[in-house]
Amino acid sequence: MNNMRFYLHIGALLEEDNDRNFMRITKRQLRDSLNVFETSEKDFKQMFRLDKVSVMGLIEEIGPHYQNTGSIPLHLKVLTTLNFVATGSFQNPVGSSCWISLSQPSVSRIIHEITSLISQHLLPEWVQFPTDFETKNNIKQGFYNKWNVRGVLGVVDGTHVEILAPPTNDVHHPPFVYINRKGKHSINVMLISDSNTKIIACNARYPGSVHDSAIWQMSNIKTYLKREYDNGDKSTHLLGDSGYPLEPWLFTPFSNFEQGSPEERFNNQFKTARNVIERTNGILKGRFRCLSRHRVLLYHPSRAANIIYSCCVLHNIALRARIPLPEEEIEYRDEIGIEGNLEYNDVLQEGRATRARYIRNNLLL
Repeated sequence: MNNMRFYLHIGALLEEDNDRNFMRITKRQLRDSLNVFETSEKDFKQMFRLDKVSVMGLIEEIGPHYQNTGSIPLHLKVLTTLNFVATGSFQNPVGSSCWISLSQPSVSRIIHEITSLISQHLLPEWVQFPTDFETKNNIKQGFYNKWNVRGVLGVVDGTHVEILAPPTNDVHHPPFVYINRKGKHSINVMLISDSNTKIIACNARYPGSVHDSAIWQMSNIKTYLKREYDNGDKSTHLLGDSGYPLEPWLFTPFSNFEQGSPEERFNNQFKTARNVIERTNGILKGRFRCLSRHRVLLYHPSRAANIIYSCCVLHNIALRARIPLPEEEIEYRDEIGIEGNLEYNDVLQEGRATRARYIRNNLLL
């Protein structure tokens, strides 16, 4: 009797092992046999937020920097990452999709690998702040044609992306510095866009407790614009809300003005132009739901930053491909700006003088 039970037990174990091997083979066969590029263009865009041509181009751009370390092909890794950033789903639902069929650890490694490659190699190409005369002039012309504002090279704003709290023993990323004013852990991302919602600068290095104005003060963009101003370019500036300091190269609205005054016209004109950054941020978070305020990036800050940078690259790729996002999917934020530290100093004084000169030259009737 004991021998019979032993053999039955061994038989059951062997059958279970065969079932596991069968499932492993089936997953791989399923993964390799389904060609997602044969789906309709509409379904493809819904899954990946890009069209097929753009995805093939993305794979080709990543290819030279990719080192194959396993049996999963590059195109499947790219599609897995795109599906994750598009849906904002946790890794298990992504990995269990019929065309992916990957384990959760595999999906996690893939997302880290592909977003690292995009951030390191594609970000400098796809997200560039303009420095040559022709590109700067084209951007300024775009703002003038749409909103009749002169000299505007872009609009800057900060937006928060909620993340997983870092470990309490992380000395380089202490959790408390990532707590924003809403009590959540986040990265405060500085974005700059042109008049067509193209992202021309992105900074995802700073934790949620750091104010927009502080991030701006440490920005290479500010350093560049100040140097250009000191070298004689007095007619180029960004637009920012009241959370930023007024500077000769960064115009902010008036906090006090009389009705019907040139200052009121300045505020109305620039508020209209400033809305483009709100729309840019809304399209970015609406297209790539992993950044949505209804989601949390369950990653360490350094990995979360790579995902954010990758989404900015993909945003510009989608823009170049003219892939529209339905208006109802655009996520307009409910964040409320906070006044920056507008300490009176030489830069602020020069900023006020430059803004006043702009009004005299353009808005006085």
